[in-house]
Amino acid sequence: MISGAVRLFVFVLDTAIAILCVLLASLADRDAKLAYKVARIWAWLNVKVCDTRVTVRGLEHLDPTRSYVFMSNHRSNLDVLALVVGLWDFQLRWVAKEELFRIPLFGWGLRATKQILVNRADHAQAVASLERARERIRGGISVVFFPEGTRSPGDQMLPFKKGGFVFAIETGTPIVAIGIKGTARILPRDGWTVHEGGDVEVVVTPPIATDGLTFADRDALLARVERTIAATVGAPPAPERLRAAAPLAAAHATAPARSGTAR
Repeated sequence: MISGAVRLFVFVLDTAIAILCVLLASLADRDAKLAYKVARIWAWLNVKVCDTRVTVRGLEHLDPTRSYVFMSNHRSNLDVLALVVGLWDFQLRWVAKEELFRIPLFGWGLRATKQILVNRADHAQAVASLERARERIRGGISVVFFPEGTRSPGDQMLPFKKGGFVFAIETGTPIVAIGIKGTARILPRDGWTVHEGGDVEVVVTPPIATDGLTFADRDALLARVERTIAATVGAPPAPERLRAAAPLAAAHATAPARSGTAR
């Protein structure tokens, strides 16, 4: 308990300092790329504070100069830090629920780093948020979706939401399915303290091209990504998703990519 309390205190303290630095960096940075670099250092520091070791597999599938729509399973608050550290060479922007932006200080940091607010109760506002995301992705920035919408309570993944898949199709941006393993053991779904560190694995799969796909392909695309993520983390997807995957044309299988380097 003492160890967990100390780690939580350090996290709160360094987060407050990082937010102030992010706010300052954002003043002279329209795209928030400098502010995100500050946030990236914050993520790396807190991974160390949690005594966590992040191992990444599959970075060779990615080209750091390209933009992607990253989609990952979500079981712990530690997932965000693991992705930031694992995808170190990428500028990431999260599609996050509105409630997070209301948290004092933390919400300011989200806005300063140009994270994408989505009000799930207001369809018009949600559409406007994705329009802003579309503009940002053209500047070499990648967007991250947790398609489950929230942290899953167990090994079985929650049903995927369709918004991220429509976004990827409309922008013609390749989707990269990512499986994260180990975070829930270190920081449980409803926990805020880490009592014991450990190993986290981030598995990056080859990009799935969306060029030429239409709105009618969204369900099959969703099923394919869900199946890919489920395979990396050992959680079987729902049977109906497997059946829906069949119509997706094989011609849209994998987008070409250059080699990336693991960090």
